[in-house]
Amino acid sequence: MAQSKIQLLHPASAAAPKSAAPPAGPARHTKVHRRRLIVLGCALLTICGVGGVQLFSTQQAITTKTAAVQDAKQSLTKVQTQKHNLKVQIDQLKNEEYLAKLVRQRYMMSKPGETVFSLPDPGADTQTTR
Repeated sequence: MAQSKIQLLHPASAAAPKSAAPPAGPARHTKVHRRRLIVLGCALLTICGVGGVQLFSTQQAITTKTAAVQDAKQSLTKVQTQKHNLKVQIDQLKNEEYLAKLVRQRYMMSKPGETVFSLPDPGADTQTTR
């Protein structure tokens, strides 16, 4: 008969006992399932960790923006009050009587036949202590 051209790749291992082979049956399935659970658990923990960090940084940004909005609202209120006061002052300056009174008060001017008296301020200290 003719010899076969098929040869064993590892003739020494063919004669050796099969004790080094992976375990078959339920023990192997349990080991595979445990490994899969560990890998999935690590992936889940990684995803939760990244999500937690993102959530924390978003919360910090929201807190910072909220504080900035509060400051801006306070500033807006002050500016609106100042604007209102300036509009009132503009309206008063358009009034001739108020304008004349203001000029007399600031620049010590008088109407014809009027006498101006300069009195010290009640809060000013007139005596000097040595």
